[in-house]
Amino acid sequence: MEEISLNARLRQRRGKGVAHRLRSGGFIPGVFYLGHESNIPIEVNAHELQLALRKKPQLILLKLDDGSDRECVVRELQRHPVSGRYLHIDLMGIVTGQKMTVKVPVELIGSSPGVRLHGGVLQHSVHSLHVECLPRDIPQKIVADISNLMIGSSVHVRDLIVENIRILDDPDTSIATVLAPRIEKVAEPTAETPSPSETPEVGKEEKESE
Repeated sequence: MEEISLNARLRQRRGKGVAHRLRSGGFIPGVFYLGHESNIPIEVNAHELQLALRKKPQLILLKLDDGSDRECVVRELQRHPVSGRYLHIDLMGIVTGQKMTVKVPVELIGSSPGVRLHGGVLQHSVHSLHVECLPRDIPQKIVADISNLMIGSSVHVRDLIVENIRILDDPDTSIATVLAPRIEKVAEPTAETPSPSETPEVGKEEKESE
């Protein structure tokens, strides 16, 4: 698995005002933590962080300005809801040989005949799963094959097979389902609402009697 490096500086001060000034200066506040050890406040260059995360790494070698290196994974990344710019990052350190729990995205592959041939609607219900594995075995994604899904059928967590990891989510959880196509019913005329052919011609009798 590819490991990328990310430079970081130790952050001496905390608070909203400090975080705002950091972001204005092109840096993102963050925290590195490892088990029961004290959390380490850090700050990283926003542009460098963007370039690093663009590679979608599972492991990051955090290079601190005190000369120490820490292997870690991204635990949480906060982004602005409108602009999408980074606001804060949490990095969790790893211990060699110790398993860890992470969230991994789920990607659907294949073409469902229920959708392609019968007009079904594909419903992708679960977009990520919790897995337990060694740091070096963290998959970039988990794929779910929908090539055999007909209308009414699903692919579940229990159907997924990934080497060297244990999926922690409920095995009966549905990942994707092909639903029957929706058919809109046309309302039929009722007794209270006569059809155009049944509508009486107003004034016809009066005209004939004159």
